[in-house]
Amino acid sequence: MMSVAEATPSAPKGPSIVALIGVVAVLTLVAAGGGWLLGGQLGLGLSEAAKTESAKQTMAAEVPTGSVVPLKPILTNIKIPQDVWIRLEAGVVARPGEKVSDELAATVAGDFMAFMKTVNLMQLRGPAGIEYLRTDLQERAAIRSEGKIEKVYIWALVME
Repeated sequence: MMSVAEATPSAPKGPSIVALIGVVAVLTLVAAGGGWLLGGQLGLGLSEAAKTESAKQTMAAEVPTGSVVPLKPILTNIKIPQDVWIRLEAGVVARPGEKVSDELAATVAGDFMAFMKTVNLMQLRGPAGIEYLRTDLQERAAIRSEGKIEKVYIWALVME
């Protein structure tokens, strides 16, 4: 007769702990190598000097170099719907070497008010609408000032 221990088949043995550690180590090395190659392709391996220089160039392109002239707040209603009032607080930046006189600032503010009277409320929805408004105002300011104004900043825009 056979004993009970001999009659039951033995449970299959799972992978050893050494094999598991080996597989994890190989996968870790593959992932690290792939990350290193991808980082090299994306330019993440740039030297610190190159990173600093590119950051300085970006900052120089964004920072205005002329004087900032705040405009008086503009309060007017818009075209559609006419019962909506809008208050715009903005400022302009003169090109380097140029000066924005008080008369020119008042003329630009008046032009902004005339433009705001033609705006539809749907045009001002979301960040894109505000960016389009800023671009339109910047174009009008550049034309009105004959190129003396470089940028327009919108500090506050309140609708009621």
